[in-house]
Amino acid sequence: MTSCFKGKPMDGEKPIVLVIGAGPAGLTAALELIRRSKYCPVVVEASHEIGGISRTVNYKGYRMDIGGHRFFSKSDWVMNWWQEIMPIIDAKNANIPVQISYRQKHREVKTSSYSQPSDLVLLIRNRLSRIYYLRKFFDYPISLSAKTLGNLGVVRIFRIGISYCLATLFPKRPERSLEDFLINRFGDELYRTFFKDYTEKVWGVPCNQISAEWGAQRIKGLSIIKAIRHALSRPLQQKSIEQKNTSTSLIERFLYPKLGPGQLWEEVARRVEVAGGQILLGHKVSGVRIVSGRVDAVMVTGNDGGEKRIEAEHFISTMPIKDLVAAMNDVPPEEVRAIASELPYRDFVTVGLLVSRMKKIDHSLASQLNECPPDNWIYVQESDVKLGRIQVFNNWSPYLVADSKNVWLGLEYFCQEGD
Repeated sequence: MTSCFKGKPMDGEKPIVLVIGAGPAGLTAALELIRRSKYCPVVVEASHEIGGISRTVNYKGYRMDIGGHRFFSKSDWVMNWWQEIMPIIDAKNANIPVQISYRQKHREVKTSSYSQPSDLVLLIRNRLSRIYYLRKFFDYPISLSAKTLGNLGVVRIFRIGISYCLATLFPKRPERSLEDFLINRFGDELYRTFFKDYTEKVWGVPCNQISAEWGAQRIKGLSIIKAIRHALSRPLQQKSIEQKNTSTSLIERFLYPKLGPGQLWEEVARRVEVAGGQILLGHKVSGVRIVSGRVDAVMVTGNDGGEKRIEAEHFISTMPIKDLVAAMNDVPPEEVRAIASELPYRDFVTVGLLVSRMKKIDHSLASQLNECPPDNWIYVQESDVKLGRIQVFNNWSPYLVADSKNVWLGLEYFCQEGD
């Protein structure tokens, strides 16, 4: 392997592209540059880990997915890109082609068996997520099952129905906030029951201070009518990985790396380095030099506290805009620097909890090993509980858990840096 990082390239050497950040965006850019261009990428990463927020933390063989990452996309290019790096396996249909659907068409993808020596594979995982509210469990998306109706009670169901009808007849116009957006689609009562407290817990901002456009992006067309139609048609639907005609919030199967999301990005990083690119971990950008309106060089501070100057033909940044603008010193206009400095970034803390046994938490579901909840994750809607979400890593991939007799949980607390 040869390294391309020597500052400006010498005669005969490939020109350098400096990529800031070794998360999914930065590593994808680096690998594509190697595959499709004459350039050689140099990736600088402030932390000592690959994958950014999509990394996998390994604690004594117990692997933690920071955030919970479902691998599905409505882009064929993205789906194919993942599968080229990590082939798909199906535990129930080893070495048998599996049909997936996309663009209202069907195709078969080849699967591999567990007996192959490589762990570098994608699993097909079923999704189950629920809401914990009123000290009870609700399906997510909300279903019209007898259990849901029983949990809500007659009085609350009546209020939900009335408020939904009022919202349909007299919608808030114009939609100025996320609160307006959600009330118009679900009614005030359902909004306060299942959306308000959790959303504000996640983002730390009242819903009436979040833009309506944010709701359109996150909800992506989900409505009560679509949820009802989906619930009625579920028994007749064929399972699909890509599910292009299904709203994001209704997708029921997804791909997942055997050893967590970081496994994919660690492999991408390996391929970048094998092909001659370079990844510098523990190198934080300390300055961005701009000459004549163009980035001329980037200064990075390494593990030893020393500063390196990296010159390149092109620069790609995936670092936070707030930090990027600050690193440019006084070059951006004062107004731009002021806006960038005030951009809010939400943080969260994930606590790994290893449990040897659990009490049965839901008697309506079949018994699990050690009463492990069947969910991938559980939204904690209760306003008096600071915990925001619970990941059940056993159900993302059994290979995240060193000992299958244990239950491996991720407890997520949403916060601001310094809380």
